Amino acid sequence: MKSKLFKHLNLPEMYNIEVGEGNKIYVEVSGNKSGIPVIFCHGGPGGHCRNEHHSLFDPKIFKSVIFDQRGCGKSTPYRSLSGNDTSNLVEDIDKIREFLNIKKFLIVGGSWGATLALKYAIKYTKNVSAILLRSVFLGTMREIQWAFDVGPKTFAPKLHQDFMGKVDKGENFIDFYYQKIVKKDSKLHSWLWHDYERILSQINPENSNFEDFKTITKRQGLPNSPFMELHYIKNNFFMEEDHIVKSAKVLNNIPGLIVQGRYDLICPPNNAYQLHKNWKKSKLTIINTAGHSSSDEGILENMIEGLEILAKTI
Repeated sequence: MKSKLFKHLNLPEMYNIEVGEGNKIYVEVSGNKSGIPVIFCHGGPGGHCRNEHHSLFDPKIFKSVIFDQRGCGKSTPYRSLSGNDTSNLVEDIDKIREFLNIKKFLIVGGSWGATLALKYAIKYTKNVSAILLRSVFLGTMREIQWAFDVGPKTFAPKLHQDFMGKVDKGENFIDFYYQKIVKKDSKLHSWLWHDYERILSQINPENSNFEDFKTITKRQGLPNSPFMELHYIKNNFFMEEDHIVKSAKVLNNIPGLIVQGRYDLICPPNNAYQLHKNWKKSKLTIINTAGHSSSDEGILENMIEGLEILAKTI
């Protein structure tokens, strides 16, 4: 698959944009300066943009924009929760658009990035020329219960038992891990959450169980995603339940492609199908060789092909 990704030979333009509440957002721009603008939303919450995200986009055709969300990657302050909510992240995307003098653009996102892409497109429909999504997450607590409890109980019972076994008896696992990770910066619990999600996201993980807990505590640093994810989960992703699906009809005039792994345990196909049913101009492609990870067979190939298709509609 790597041979099909595009090489960006020039250094990207790099910016730090002030967005309020003391936050500065790190932004990179690459590709054709007069090409089709595309903004890529990374996953998480708590992930970060990587230079290889540009490689999804043909530099002859696209002007690709990637950025780190508040508190993530090279955005500052790191791990900042100040004004860190879904509405502000949507507004940050629009501030990037204005800063770069972009009128309309193609928006791309996977998992949590798909949530943000959809939230932006629902609010700023007139600014979006097309949408490409991978592994749709709709920002509901129902999905969190499936991804961390119901699904793993069936598909990864030993892993589920070990993860839930750390939770104090009678306590909700979200409340427990929130206290340990967000309030107390526990290294063990941060890495347990991180590894649990990583193992479940891969269709063929290298290790399907946790490392010894003593080994885990010897790791350097703290992963950002558990911290940010629990902040958002604890606040119901700052959305009303089913807001995206209920609002999807406003996207009916925007062409969209959804690439979805059939065996995605984190964001299962029913999410993508629900969205697709409520969005007339969307096309749903189910990948029979993939789970949640973008590195699973068939995901990137179909995303790149989808970008070629959408470019012709703009």
